[in-house]
Amino acid sequence: MGLDEYQAAKEQIKARTDIARLVGESVVLKRAGRGLVGLCPFHDEKTPSFHVYPESQHFKCFGCGEGGDAFTFVMKKENLPFLEALRALAQEAGVELPRTTGGDRQRSRERDDFHRVLSEVHAWFTERFSGPEAAQARAYVVERGLDGARQSFGLGYAPGSRFDGPQPLVNFLQQRRLSLEVGVTLGLIGKSARGYYDRLRNRVVFPIHDERGRVVGFGGRILPGFESEREPKYWNSPESPVFNKRRILFGLHQARQAKARELLVMEGYTDVIAVQLAGHPGAVATLGTSLTRDHATLLRRFSPDGVTLVFDGDAAGRRAAERAFHSLAGETLSSRICLLPDGLDPADLVQQEGGGALDAMLAEARDALDVWLQLVDQRLDLRSIDGKAQATRECTDILVTVSDRVRRDDLLQRFAGRLMITPDVLQAALRPSRAAARDVRPSEPKRPAAPEKSATSQARTELCAALLCEPGLLEDFAESSLGIDGLFPPPCPEHAFVTRTFERFLEEGDLPSADELLSRWMSLASGDTATTRLVLHWSDVARRIEDARSSVHRGVGFLEREQLRSHVETLRDSYRKALSNGDDAAARQLEFAMAEAMRRLHRPG
Repeated sequence: MGLDEYQAAKEQIKARTDIARLVGESVVLKRAGRGLVGLCPFHDEKTPSFHVYPESQHFKCFGCGEGGDAFTFVMKKENLPFLEALRALAQEAGVELPRTTGGDRQRSRERDDFHRVLSEVHAWFTERFSGPEAAQARAYVVERGLDGARQSFGLGYAPGSRFDGPQPLVNFLQQRRLSLEVGVTLGLIGKSARGYYDRLRNRVVFPIHDERGRVVGFGGRILPGFESEREPKYWNSPESPVFNKRRILFGLHQARQAKARELLVMEGYTDVIAVQLAGHPGAVATLGTSLTRDHATLLRRFSPDGVTLVFDGDAAGRRAAERAFHSLAGETLSSRICLLPDGLDPADLVQQEGGGALDAMLAEARDALDVWLQLVDQRLDLRSIDGKAQATRECTDILVTVSDRVRRDDLLQRFAGRLMITPDVLQAALRPSRAAARDVRPSEPKRPAAPEKSATSQARTELCAALLCEPGLLEDFAESSLGIDGLFPPPCPEHAFVTRTFERFLEEGDLPSADELLSRWMSLASGDTATTRLVLHWSDVARRIEDARSSVHRGVGFLEREQLRSHVETLRDSYRKALSNGDDAAARQLEFAMAEAMRRLHRPG
């Protein structure tokens, strides 16, 4: 989708969306003059202060200050980023978002094919679960107390138990004329010298959804009696073009459907299902990986009331808790850690002792930082010199990854207090670590200094650098009143890089990691020395950014004000011409327009 097409689609969606009907689906509205009023869905109140204005298609709460258009409402109400809200409203309004051409269109078709195959295979698994061959699978689900989740989680059954026997899934794909090679790419089937074979056999199947509810892979639990070295107890789909374990949380789709505001992070499918059935709809799990920074981003988006990490209290669980804190340390969300009794996972606890036992354990969960420090003390003994020195290194390793200055200062103070050293000592230990993180390799040639730039050019440079720190901030660009094209108009060198990234995101629905984005931009600049040097300069600036989100807000705000200043100057010139031509009516209109533009320009924030 090109930027012009994107803007046109956005305006078409807005024109077709009745904001009164949209808001009215979740808020009881009553007529009040030319607008509507109701209780605000974004804060607790007893007297209605939430107003909807159908004529201008916007809303405003005079209690908490929230306001905006249909896109803003969906983003705030559903906790969605801008582009997901755009897609959701487009589907509801019957507006087809245009696609790009060439390679992007081909990639989009491939992803659509992948999702179609996964959807059909999921339907096949669920159908098998109801057949006579799945009696043992159904008995296992009942025994584990998971039967109540058959529909909500879409449980299925994978038949077949031998490599050299019938291959039911392969046969199904062939009958449906679905590509076997796509099946291999998605990890559903394998390929050997003897032909294609099923990779899921004699297992209860757990479909894995992304946060938008699309099936992206499967997990399988082997039925009792069929375990072997060749058949592990648990099996996950391998990574594919639509499945990245580092960016998926099992159960998040169901948690969002239940509008859970606090997420409980655990480590297994059955744990998630058992805990959700026990009355905690926010239970989610990682998929065979430690908690990552990408997972932490999902938690920040979808867990406004905080997150609790639930781990087994054995040695492996304690190590997992420590690793998880590393990923969450830099996030500005409330996080706690709950360590269960040794050898007891959440599903066992619920099944053996009931949901009340889990509630009691969760009530005892403590601040994640306090638990992490306690675990470090148990492992290193902070009373010893060597233990304190090693703990100091581990604290600095965490601090150098935290971009938010307020959060970093808070962590530094609390680390220093527990280590019984002054903050200045820890700050001094932190400086070499941060310098080392910024240093380039000794073998790398020295890069030339960047030329002097205008304030506008410097703002765009900082925006690109911030994007290299946190690619997810691309959505902040799209939400700007200027839009992508306004922030980076075609003559500027940043235009091609940001717009190509944005268009690819519109097609794929997934943002690259910071390293992937730098690699893409270097590839885009290849063959042009000056452009390559420009991208390297952005990368250098990125190393010096402490708070990428603040950098984006500052840069976007500056460019929006510059655009307003230019608009004021244009109005002023037109006003002077109207006066010189004796056109008093036009002059009065321009005077009002200038006053409004000046008011917006000097508005606080």
